[in-house]
Amino acid sequence: MNTDLAPTGTDDEPVGPFAQQNKTFLQKSLRMLARVLSVALFTLLITMACRYALESVFGLKLYSAFWLRDYLGNLGIALLAFILVQSRDKAMILTSVVVIAFQMANGAKLSVLGTPLSPDDLINIKNLFYLTDGWKRYALMLVAATPLLATLLLIPLKRRSAWVVLATLAGISFLITQYSEPLRVRLDERFGNSVWNQPDNFKRRGLALHIAQESIRTLAKVGKNPDQATIMAITSSLPVSPLILQASSTNTELGPDTGNTSNPASTVIEPAGETEPRNVHLIVLESFFDPMSLGPEWVSEDPFPASFRELWAQTGNTHALSPVFGGYTANAEFETLCGFPVTENAVFFEGWLRRQVPCLPAVLAKAGYQSVASHPNVPGFWNRTLAYKLVGFENYLSKSNFDLKDSVEGLLLDHSFYTQVDEQLAKIDTDRPFLNYMLTYHGHLPYPSNENYPDQIKPGPAGKDAILLNGYLNQIWYKSRDLMARLEKLRADDPNALIVMFGDHLPFLGPNYGVYTEAMNLPADRAQFTGDMLEYLVSTPLIVIDGEKGPLQLGKLPLYRLPSLILELLGKKADAGMLDWAQNPEGQLIRPVYGMHIDLQDGTATACPDDATAPASCETSANWLARTRLLIKDLFSGKQFSLSHSPSASPLNES
Repeated sequence: MNTDLAPTGTDDEPVGPFAQQNKTFLQKSLRMLARVLSVALFTLLITMACRYALESVFGLKLYSAFWLRDYLGNLGIALLAFILVQSRDKAMILTSVVVIAFQMANGAKLSVLGTPLSPDDLINIKNLFYLTDGWKRYALMLVAATPLLATLLLIPLKRRSAWVVLATLAGISFLITQYSEPLRVRLDERFGNSVWNQPDNFKRRGLALHIAQESIRTLAKVGKNPDQATIMAITSSLPVSPLILQASSTNTELGPDTGNTSNPASTVIEPAGETEPRNVHLIVLESFFDPMSLGPEWVSEDPFPASFRELWAQTGNTHALSPVFGGYTANAEFETLCGFPVTENAVFFEGWLRRQVPCLPAVLAKAGYQSVASHPNVPGFWNRTLAYKLVGFENYLSKSNFDLKDSVEGLLLDHSFYTQVDEQLAKIDTDRPFLNYMLTYHGHLPYPSNENYPDQIKPGPAGKDAILLNGYLNQIWYKSRDLMARLEKLRADDPNALIVMFGDHLPFLGPNYGVYTEAMNLPADRAQFTGDMLEYLVSTPLIVIDGEKGPLQLGKLPLYRLPSLILELLGKKADAGMLDWAQNPEGQLIRPVYGMHIDLQDGTATACPDDATAPASCETSANWLARTRLLIKDLFSGKQFSLSHSPSASPLNES
């Protein structure tokens, strides 16, 4: 009798083929389970280390109650890495690279801009490389590319199983794209969503889930432009020719301990009649604001020269209301050029401006103006090369057009920038008026100094250890003096010119609003910011000099209302078209910021979230904002149905 095939159940005797297969399967399953558990444990350690780093290095206060979501999101990344690379050790390496890189980048962005990573950051990642030169740029490129390179190197592309996994992931991605809207609704119901408090979203979801949820939200928006019937219903109530601009006539001082709102009673700016064409000088000042508003404990010496204070006082200390804080200059530019507010947490020049539009440069070009945009940075930063073309600029002078010898760590000093722009303007056709648009660079982070431009002043006692505040005060010391010298020359050489200058946003002065938090007693949670606090954080000096008539008193003015004002002062009121469609309701000023807006009326500034928690007083401004958002989608990325309402836009449509 052949006993080799007769199992007895004892350890010493052989078993049959079926039992042997079961034993092998069990062993493999146990080994696989051990690998998965070790990856899970490793991911837990990585998660806790990252959370500790975010709190200790970046000063973020995470919610301990939601650590599990953070961990499970990272575990999802780890298991995906394990399936892709088909190796425990390689999966751990890939998980470390991806999770740590994204978590630290998220901490840095929250510290600087007060908002977490979003899908737009992945689209705009190339802009990071423009922030440095030489070896630092290549090092930054290597760091940014490391997650992708690690993924490509570790995936065993020679194995058929790897391609099956990739094909499966592609299919899942396709399904997510097709069903993004119902997925968005389900995720919002399950994990919540605050449209105006993205830091809170991140803290409640964890980074992996936050990016996934916001990516699905972005996909749900793609291609969802308004239809013709909707736009025609909106434009039927819009003026064919623009209305006279109304601005706040109040000039309450802004400061950390004072209310900075008042009744925005209308000041009517009488439009000029048909006059001789005159030049327009539009100066956007990097990170330019009044640091004395922080209080004497923080800023005891005035960095501004007396001549600036005197000129600004002639305007009644007029303030611009910017869409951004601490960065994203391109959004302030978009509003200034195109007359519509930025309402999304994104860089408008990057993914939202897709169509040729009759913005201020295009309208002035139709009126016979030449237009020159100048900025001594790399041309593609924030997609300016394409964006400037789409809004109507004829010429763009960027980094390669300037001699950068008079710079501090790559930031060209303003006096040299102004002089070189003058030299370039001398080459253009002097028989035609021009729009001279200048975006300065000095005053940008990290506010460096050198032996040629040493420190001139120091912060007050509360700011003696605030390195960024010290650097900023000294840059603004030089910057404001360069500005006044430029103005003196402009007013002498071109006395009838229209001169407009303003700060693009407040400077970054430390993580989590830094100095502002202490000076203004800002709460830790942005959800608790009052309208007054938000208004202060978007208010910068604005000076408009109407030729020989001198400075204008405008009170407070959202930047998106500047194009209409400029055309009225030039006697081009009838040409404004869409540039006047974002006019505010009578008696109100509306300043959208991401996920919410500030409604200034009846002596108060009200914070109006874009959800059901908004006060009843926000209803009028919320309706205005909803209408305006539809126009923005139609004009800048949609079918541009609304331009049929604007006769001044028709030549653009035909080109």
